[in-house]
Amino acid sequence: MRPFLRLLPLLLAVPVAAAKPLPDTVVRQAAARIDQLLAADLQRAELKPAPRIDDATFLRRAYLGVIGRIPSADEAAGFLNDASTGKREALIDRLTASPGFDSHLFNWAADLLRVQTRQEQFGLGWHVWLRKSLAEDKPWDAMVSEMLSSNGHCSTDPAVGYYLRDRNMQLDNFSNTMQVFLGRQIGCAQCHDHPFDDWSQYEYYEMAAFGGGIQYRSGEAQDAINKAVAELNPGTTTTVASKKQKREKQNLSRSLANQFRPLFKELGKNAIVDNPDSQLRLPDDYQYRDGKPGQAIPPATLFGEKLTHITPENRRESFAGWVVSPNNPYFTKSITNRLWQRTFGHALIGTADDLKDDSETFHPELVAFLDTTMKEADYDLRQFLRILFHTRLFQQECLTEEPAMGEPVAFTGPALTRMTAEQLHDSFLVLSNGQVDDSANGSLARSWESYTEQIRTLLQAETRDLLVLAESAKQGEELERKAQTELRAAQKVLAAADTPEARRKAQAALQQARVRFQQARSQADPLRSMQMVKKKPGRGGGKKSTLRASELPAPFNPGTLVREFGGSDRQTPSSGTTEATIPQALALLNDSDTDILTGRRSTLGRKLAALPTPGARLDQLFLTLFADRPADSEKQRLLPHANDDTALRDLATAMLTSNRFIFIQ
Repeated sequence: MRPFLRLLPLLLAVPVAAAKPLPDTVVRQAAARIDQLLAADLQRAELKPAPRIDDATFLRRAYLGVIGRIPSADEAAGFLNDASTGKREALIDRLTASPGFDSHLFNWAADLLRVQTRQEQFGLGWHVWLRKSLAEDKPWDAMVSEMLSSNGHCSTDPAVGYYLRDRNMQLDNFSNTMQVFLGRQIGCAQCHDHPFDDWSQYEYYEMAAFGGGIQYRSGEAQDAINKAVAELNPGTTTTVASKKQKREKQNLSRSLANQFRPLFKELGKNAIVDNPDSQLRLPDDYQYRDGKPGQAIPPATLFGEKLTHITPENRRESFAGWVVSPNNPYFTKSITNRLWQRTFGHALIGTADDLKDDSETFHPELVAFLDTTMKEADYDLRQFLRILFHTRLFQQECLTEEPAMGEPVAFTGPALTRMTAEQLHDSFLVLSNGQVDDSANGSLARSWESYTEQIRTLLQAETRDLLVLAESAKQGEELERKAQTELRAAQKVLAAADTPEARRKAQAALQQARVRFQQARSQADPLRSMQMVKKKPGRGGGKKSTLRASELPAPFNPGTLVREFGGSDRQTPSSGTTEATIPQALALLNDSDTDILTGRRSTLGRKLAALPTPGARLDQLFLTLFADRPADSEKQRLLPHANDDTALRDLATAMLTSNRFIFIQ
């Protein structure tokens, strides 16, 4: 029996349905087994594990690593004052079970999946669905399967956002699927045989053919149109209807359908269907001998289990099952590798986005053990991460040297990492407000519920109501075109105005034209015509927001603190970066969001002003920024700076821009 299998009886003793949360005994022993495997590998290589970090360093690492923000001064003081021996383990369990964990994990998952909240209405639905799924501990394999097999309109299946994110870019979506969920980079084979791996362009198209039936339209909308047309133009039998009558009725049906289609335009932009008769074809410029340009390609798997008897109706369901299968050689390995990198700073095997058959690892038995652990934990990300957070490795000092590029990492300790942009955003909320509400932003969910209710109302509307809406929408479109012409004319008048009085009149006329244009657009929108307000989420990352980064629409707007510090633009998987720039340094010195002492909303500034002595002010500043109290040498050197407001502000700025604050030690 291999050593990593010794823990299997403990894991298997916990029924899957009851494994949330995993019993403390299972978590502690799984974490201990990880440490044993690491220690054995280091001993064979004559390496020593890094020393254990002190309480203050652990406290800050735990808060940032588990819930994505620094602790408040009160939270830091409470932990440091606690003399109990098991306080570290208790803190990990409490943080892992908290809403803050959900918030931090969502930032990571949304960046990986490239969720864009404001991308049509499906973006909002996908955001809400993902946030809720993670908070409810939906297993990772179930989430992935739901996304890959999703179908219909986003109001009934928000997971279709995964495909709608790449509307009309099916091949790119497939490449991202292989990278995100299986850690395989096969995008090169989209255009030619892969130059470094044994994959041909033909094999790439065979894999992509599982999605060959995807079409971007709404089956629900077509059903509603067909129903309304059938009521207004009942069919006749061939025995009583002449060819002329049939032709007239067919023309009337087409005319009625065209009349109703604008009502359901919103549905068509936010839905997909599978067409069993549609197939993926080789490109017109295909040059290899194993296929012909334009040839239809049947689906086939590139590696792992070979799928047979794939019916056109079940292509994507078959593909989803193949991806998440425990027998898939990369699915489990990919997610464990990603979560290990998220927790300890470096991937355990190869790179998280490019696992290869020959990828090397310094800890092969540990890779196998983590694979088993993830499966036995039922792909529960919270419980798997909880195990990692309970390891001795999580409490060891950081690596002192950056590993060589491409070389497997010997984990004597975690990597030294800088806070992510989202961690900085949320930590500044702590500095400004003293505490942070880690709960989900209900306004996004309410906006989504409002939209889905509008869609249900439209689909269930009586035919006579649809006729009224269709006429109103038609009139609205005519008014919109007219109002748009007037708006452009008013803009030209303003541009040509050459006196203050003329500009004043032109600006007033332009404002009136804008109002008329918005009113016309509302009338042309059937959902607004039903006197319902289509709420849109607010602008992402507004400078005065008090919400955590996960509770705001993403991606954040350029110029916001999150984007300035490398926040993802959600264009490619995991595109957030922690690379340092000069504008970041300037933002720490000058941005209103980083003004933690003089800002009008600064809780810290008010607290410091109310403290009676320089020593108390210095303690408060250290607890707030570093989750620690100043050492005697620091007190001796820095107490003079806590005597007056100007010196204290300079000291706070120096601490805020220091590596001790920016980095997760």
